[in-house]
Amino acid sequence: MLVTVFSYAFVKSRHLNELHRTLASRAEVYGSTIGGVIDRYEFLPLAVAQSDLVAALLEHRSGADAAEVNTYLERINRRAGAFAVYVIGLDGTTLASSNWQERTSYVGQNYGFRPYFQQAAGGRTGRYYGIGVSTGEAGYFIAQPVWRHERVIGVAVAKVSLDWLERSWRSHGGSETILVKDGNGVILLSSVAAFKFKLQAPLAAAAQRNIREQRQFQGQDLGLLPHKVRERFADGASVISLGNQADYLAVSHRLAPLEWDITVLAELDQVHAAARNAAVAAALGWALLMLGALYARQRRSRIRDRLNAQQALGRAYAELEVKVAQRTADLQSANLRLQAEVSERERAERTLRQAQSELVQSGKLAAIGQMAAGVTHELNQPLAALQTFSDNTRVLLARGRIDDALDNLSTISELVKRLGYITSQLKGFARRGDDANQSASVRTAFAQTLLQIRTRPGFERLVLAEDWPAQDVVVPCNPIRLEQVFSNLLSNAIEAVAPPDKVHLAVAVRQEPGRVAIEVSDNGPGVPAACLDRIFEPFYTTKEQGLGLGLSISAGIIRAAGGTLTVRNRTVSEGGGARFIISFTCQRESHA
Repeated sequence: MLVTVFSYAFVKSRHLNELHRTLASRAEVYGSTIGGVIDRYEFLPLAVAQSDLVAALLEHRSGADAAEVNTYLERINRRAGAFAVYVIGLDGTTLASSNWQERTSYVGQNYGFRPYFQQAAGGRTGRYYGIGVSTGEAGYFIAQPVWRHERVIGVAVAKVSLDWLERSWRSHGGSETILVKDGNGVILLSSVAAFKFKLQAPLAAAAQRNIREQRQFQGQDLGLLPHKVRERFADGASVISLGNQADYLAVSHRLAPLEWDITVLAELDQVHAAARNAAVAAALGWALLMLGALYARQRRSRIRDRLNAQQALGRAYAELEVKVAQRTADLQSANLRLQAEVSERERAERTLRQAQSELVQSGKLAAIGQMAAGVTHELNQPLAALQTFSDNTRVLLARGRIDDALDNLSTISELVKRLGYITSQLKGFARRGDDANQSASVRTAFAQTLLQIRTRPGFERLVLAEDWPAQDVVVPCNPIRLEQVFSNLLSNAIEAVAPPDKVHLAVAVRQEPGRVAIEVSDNGPGVPAACLDRIFEPFYTTKEQGLGLGLSISAGIIRAAGGTLTVRNRTVSEGGGARFIISFTCQRESHA
């Protein structure tokens, strides 16, 4: 029974999937056909909107112009093959039309209530499907605004009939049913004439009001199409039954630009027939298989009974000998493995103790080396500045410029204090809580940093852009440590841009409630993507001559102050280069 049910379900599912793929492909083909037909006429109202004759008619409303434009529209539509082409003034009245000589001429008709006119009058492309007020013929309307002197002076419209598509679907007489629905669920086109302008679900009150006001389907009652959904699939396909109680597989395809859905339906009679045939064949095959298996089982049972009596004693004896030999071999093997494991364990313990001793010693040496390298890296810049300011002071004294010499001596004093602070960090290595209550003015620290690095090579190439808040910003960090961070970031920026190019450096302070972000951006090549995750590690550098300590020390300073230092590469639209972001959790303070 289970085999029969499984066979029926399997064959039905396989045929249903094949039919599903076929219908999906056909729906795409039909959708492409509709889209191609509409795309073919997209140019027509656009071409009319560019005509100087049309513009003159819309601006002057002359009878002579109207006659000339009527002739022009009739001639152009004869070549294009649309249902009609016409021009509407901004008051909604049709001024000229390609069917001006016909009884159902659009000339003089007012279409201001139509959405395609309202959309085009607003400067956009208008698209709409409905039944013509004058002709009673359904069609697809494409409207384009007529622009002159940067304003809309009228609307050019082309109406395209899609009835020939329906006739072609019906003439093929295929096994498929085709439905094309608009956004409200109204069936606009169908291979079955009785389904046209029907609904599969009741319209909302707002949709009914819009259709009535726009006179979209005048003369049609938009009745409900009797149907029932029996099964829905994840991709939107479904199995439905129509009024004749037959089951159909319905597969839809979205016509995105038009907001239409095209649905292709195919009867499931062949699918059910194939599944039933498979179930019957499976039942017959299973019955034959069971009869053959029963016969073979009885025959094997008789042979087995005869052999078992003869072989039982010999088999039991042989199995006992094999088991004894296996158990003996297993015990010997286990004993050898145990001895080997004991020896290996003792050797591993000796190796581990030796490795632990070496690791402790290596850790001590690494800590001392990293601390010494860091202090050496931080002393280089103040010492270089001291030498430069000392040389300048000697020259200024020789020239009698006492005031300038005193300014240099004041700067030298500040640098000496900074050197003392850096070396004092060796004494405070075991306690890092001394700076917890200190604070620094961001703008003052940055100004001090500029004063210290102005003697560095490449400073003359620096082009600085500063964006400071109106009030001073104070962050919870030691001032000298904050200057160290700024000094490292500015030095890296200068070294990142090869001479003689200018170094464009931007400093900006962004404030949010309870948070301050200091952004330092440069125009260098940025940080290689492979290095972004390791750029703040000690001794990791991307420069040939670098120690790899500057950014590591800077990140440690900001982290000790309760903040964060991060980096990202700027996009091409932002100017390229790297952007370092220093974030603190603090409040803004104002200083007189």
